[in-house]
Amino acid sequence: MVRIPLSIVGNQLVLICAIECRRLRIHRQIIRFVIDTGSADSFISTKDATKLQIPLSGKSKSGEVDFGGSRYDKIELPEFTLYAFEEDNTHNKYISLKVLLNALRSNKKSEKNIQTAEALPSILGTKFLKEQGLKLYLDITEQITYLEK
Repeated sequence: MVRIPLSIVGNQLVLICAIECRRLRIHRQIIRFVIDTGSADSFISTKDATKLQIPLSGKSKSGEVDFGGSRYDKIELPEFTLYAFEEDNTHNKYISLKVLLNALRSNKKSEKNIQTAEALPSILGTKFLKEQGLKLYLDITEQITYLEK
């Protein structure tokens, strides 16, 4: 049994991990994901896509998604590998997991919409948890939360 610790930041469950995607030439970059039980899909935020230099312009959309009160183009990305530290990180042990991420691209060009898109977090949805066989544990009173495989 492996436990992957999460943090509670405000009202959000957060996983800080490294991701990589050889097809996009991304080598183990640290990303902060919010665990979103209200979303089936997983998304990399506009801000993180920019940070990782993922080219989105010219890519065809695979649909649209409503997120954070606005509508965005959903851009499918190649498979990523996510590296999450296990609970006993004194020995730098980590687990690697495969994740399909979509990028969010604002389909409106106003400054307000671009700022809104850049403020949204990267999220891991329930499909990722299910595909990886991960269980989510939360004791909000004790401020304890983790994923278990």
